[in-house]
Amino acid sequence: MNDATFIRAEGEGRPLVLVHGVGLDHGMWDPVMGYLTDSRRVICYDLIGHGRTPDQPGLRSIRDFVAQLVGVLDSCGLESADIAGLSLGGLITVGMAARHPDRVGRIALLNTAFRRNAEQQASIRRRLALAGEEGLATMADMAVDRWFTAAWQAEHPEQVEAVRQRLAGNDPDSYLKAYQVFVDGDPGMPGGAALIDAPTLAMTGELDPGSTPAMSVAMAREIPNGQARILIGLHHLPPIEAPCTFAESLLDFLDQEAAR
Repeated sequence: MNDATFIRAEGEGRPLVLVHGVGLDHGMWDPVMGYLTDSRRVICYDLIGHGRTPDQPGLRSIRDFVAQLVGVLDSCGLESADIAGLSLGGLITVGMAARHPDRVGRIALLNTAFRRNAEQQASIRRRLALAGEEGLATMADMAVDRWFTAAWQAEHPEQVEAVRQRLAGNDPDSYLKAYQVFVDGDPGMPGGAALIDAPTLAMTGELDPGSTPAMSVAMAREIPNGQARILIGLHHLPPIEAPCTFAESLLDFLDQEAAR
């Protein structure tokens, strides 16, 4: 599995691994790479069944994705690294910190869901069912409307269309297996959050409807060395919406070495 993972590494400095969200790929980090590689060795990769990484037989679990992340570190010759994951990538990142604490330095849980209430859980299950019934084009249209305001879409049509095409272009079976993991979450969470000792940033957009500011605040409270940051005016994909703001906020946290 790990040998088949597509990995891209750029820059020099302390390693930072970036983990993308469901239905996207390593290219979602392109807008921020220039900011991050000035001071970091940045490693991004494609999750199982996404982008250039082939799918594997059987259903997916959070453990599969965590094992893949361990393999990425091994392939890059890293005993440990700072890790930042967005959405599903955040679930993978926190799962990594809980299961392999010796392999992580600082972690950033970006636009990551935590303790969904019954209404939120029902809503995401409806979206999963709709994707299976009507296909990924419908899911992609719903996602971009949920992730970007109409005004932002009008001002940035190329970025919006790239996200739409990436989502719609997934293999349906691979996407649905990964989305099921996103819906079900990590069986070790949220209770395991209290056992994580890595310095942790829980950061989301002020206007993110699915990974809300309240969720980030709750994560920061339950993780012993956690802190929350809310990006004003942003939604679910800050690395695309506001690359400079996102990168500065992430680096500000990662560079707090004295707090470690």
